Amino acid sequence: MKASTLEIIFSLITILLFLLNIITPFLVSKYLKVNKYIKLLLVSICLTLIFSTLSTYWSEDLSNKIMYKIYGFDDYGMSDEERLRNVSIENRQAIQNIYEGSFGVGWPLKLIIMYVTIIIPYNIVSCGVVYFYERKKHLS
Repeated sequence: MKASTLEIIFSLITILLFLLNIITPFLVSKYLKVNKYIKLLLVSICLTLIFSTLSTYWSEDLSNKIMYKIYGFDDYGMSDEERLRNVSIENRQAIQNIYEGSFGVGWPLKLIIMYVTIIIPYNIVSCGVVYFYERKKHLS
């Protein structure tokens, strides 16, 4: 299997984990029957923290390590030649691009930034929408 094909499969898993983050407030409301806004918000924030951590770790670190293992890439090698020694010629460029793309801000900092700037505000708004929708539905 080519490295680009496996990379696409791993990207689909990342998208599914992201979608799980998006639908969490709605699932919490539907299955836990939480009728208070604060309870709904707290449960939703806790679950999205777990899912966001899993999603970020998977997309930024774990999937890359799995790719390295499958294709024989030695990420502890001291030179490009040493790192790519066991990788087939057809997959070298893709693996090298994945390796070079892993430099920069680590996944914990990306998680914190994403969670504070995107996930918490999303939870506040979506839980408010769900709460007022359920409240209006019960009053009618």
